[in-house]
Amino acid sequence: MDNLLDDLGFLLAERLPVLRKGTPDAKRTLEAARLLRQFGCGLLLSRLDTSGFRHHLLQAASIYLELLEHRPTHPGLDPYYLARSKGEPLFDALAAGALELARKIASLMPPTWMERMEPEEDFHYFGALLCLVLERDASGALAAFERCLQGGTSHRFDTVRALAAKDTAGFDRGLRELCAEEAAWRERQRRSGLFDPHLHQTEAFVFVEGVALVRLARWLGMETPPGYPLIPEPALDAA
Repeated sequence: MDNLLDDLGFLLAERLPVLRKGTPDAKRTLEAARLLRQFGCGLLLSRLDTSGFRHHLLQAASIYLELLEHRPTHPGLDPYYLARSKGEPLFDALAAGALELARKIASLMPPTWMERMEPEEDFHYFGALLCLVLERDASGALAAFERCLQGGTSHRFDTVRALAAKDTAGFDRGLRELCAEEAAWRERQRRSGLFDPHLHQTEAFVFVEGVALVRLARWLGMETPPGYPLIPEPALDAA
């Protein structure tokens, strides 16, 4: 793991100064945010370093917020990487326990579905989460999410609907199913020829989105039991 962290640190040392000095770049920002997330997960897994985990998630969320703040004055930014469903750093802010940072991000995320650039299901999932983070009524976003499923099922829909209703039992069921689905997907990726050592030795064992959902549930006053797959308890102690 130390060698992996050295590799990630080297990549970050190359990318972060470029982001800070140059013209805003949406693709590079998301790449750097992913590396920061992976570095934080690596610290948590190898050293139980909850402060380092939180610090790197906060950095990932912060550079994404800066990107969103630059959008109005930089129309040349690649819209593909600005699609709402690319906004995983929102999960970083929530998982780090930074609700105000999450709210700033949520308030600036694109309001319009980019039809050829993101799945509609993912767009509405984020839309429902944004409503909850911003303390708005999520019923419209949930209805749109359900319509686009066309009778199909989605563990993310079940989970976020339970969050909106403050349905503790429904949230627990939905999140456990979502974690199991995510674990199965990561295992399929690991067995494929598309093996990414940075991801599969770090994020593969820490479901940051799941950590974020648990944090959001707790902010909403819901009880959340321990023992979710891919959500180590130290990750929830990092705020």
